Amino acid sequence: MAEHRHLFNSRQYPRGEVTIPGEIRERGGGKQKVAVIDLSQSGFKMHCMFLIPQDRTVFLTMQGLEPLEARIAWHSEDFYGCEFKRPLYQAVFEHVIRTYPMLRKA
Repeated sequence: MAEHRHLFNSRQYPRGEVTIPGEIRERGGGKQKVAVIDLSQSGFKMHCMFLIPQDRTVFLTMQGLEPLEARIAWHSEDFYGCEFKRPLYQAVFEHVIRTYPMLRKA
């Protein structure tokens, strides 16, 4: 994942650490549960337990939002970096960050 570190450190949008349960699906495929753990207006990082090839188009569904189209930009083990087809509006991003802050261990 070191070769992908620059993708997260050189973003044009700020990112937020979150814990968001979601579902991901490929075109024509079934939904699979994922955990979104990092979000920016331009994309997200997720943890999932199945293989999705790089550059594949996926649709992310989070509670209260329409499915969001994205491209798998990279993956390392069970983690994937995804780029939204269309950036999130600032207000939507801020709402999601407020609604799903990162769960911290006590």
